[in-house]
Amino acid sequence: MENKKSVLTLISLIVLGGSVVGSLFVGVLVYFLLSSSGVEGALVKAVYSTVIIQIAFLIPVFMVRMLIDKYIVAKIKEVTKALQEVSTGNLDYQVRIDGDDELAQLAESFERMRISMKTIMDKLEEGEI
Repeated sequence: MENKKSVLTLISLIVLGGSVVGSLFVGVLVYFLLSSSGVEGALVKAVYSTVIIQIAFLIPVFMVRMLIDKYIVAKIKEVTKALQEVSTGNLDYQVRIDGDDELAQLAESFERMRISMKTIMDKLEEGEI
């Protein structure tokens, strides 16, 4: 099986890259402000502020990533698994996704299609069609 990157991983990398650039920008601004004001240890304070900003940003990003994985990506993986099973002829594989969102509606539509296909295949095997 191919090693594919998850969309969630790519989004996380983009957000992480943006946070690094943003915190470095803030660190540079802090350094220039402190050094132009004649504050001792401006570089050290700027580095500390950069690290603190980065850590403060990473915590909510990680939490949002976990929520996206739980509520969106897991549902997509379940529908994908069902598609793979049915495409190989396993018409008994059921997909069940709870919720009222678009992914649950997609799973419900897929389940109706699977049941219709199974009914047609059963009728063909029994010679009714």
